[in-house]
Amino acid sequence: MAAKDGSEFHTLRQIQTNIAKQVVLEDPASEVASIGAVAQSFDEGLVFSSAVVVDTLMNVIDESASIAPTAMPYVPGLLFFREGPAAVATVEKLRRRPDVLIVHGGGINHPRFAGIASHVGVILNTSTVGVSKKALCGEYLEPAQADRSTALTVNGKQFGLVLKTVAGIKPIFISPGNRISLQGALRIVQRCVVSHRLPEPLR
Repeated sequence: MAAKDGSEFHTLRQIQTNIAKQVVLEDPASEVASIGAVAQSFDEGLVFSSAVVVDTLMNVIDESASIAPTAMPYVPGLLFFREGPAAVATVEKLRRRPDVLIVHGGGINHPRFAGIASHVGVILNTSTVGVSKKALCGEYLEPAQADRSTALTVNGKQFGLVLKTVAGIKPIFISPGNRISLQGALRIVQRCVVSHRLPEPLR
């Protein structure tokens, strides 16, 4: 796993700037009948990626997985380049592509408005929602009650939502990735929350 110098990081950031210009923040035209999720984990230089697709009752209707070498160490704001290619490959292996894909990570709530959920969404030309346990950037007030949300803002402009899914547990952070609106992203996640902190497909 080779380290990257400053010029390479500059190039990666420029790629993200270009991705951000391609993001569409509009809801899907058709009804959402299936929702997917993709997430990654790491061990000894390898990235393990898994994806799942569920129906409206949260029943699993497809799943896939892949393993790949880790291309670079974790750098805040550059998560896609560490695990995004594995996520894309795993989603492409699904036999049934979901109407909306939840990606473990940020969407437009990102320093260059192109987190991993946005990057994956643009590459796959699909609707994506970013869901994470921490906010990469932005300001917010934590919701006081379960099933309540508050705004996640950057310089006074809203780029995400903070949703408390379970009373007494820290909230999750939601932002549009691509081809979905802010409120549309919230509705998708709320549809998938059953009794745990994370939405069921991602959990």
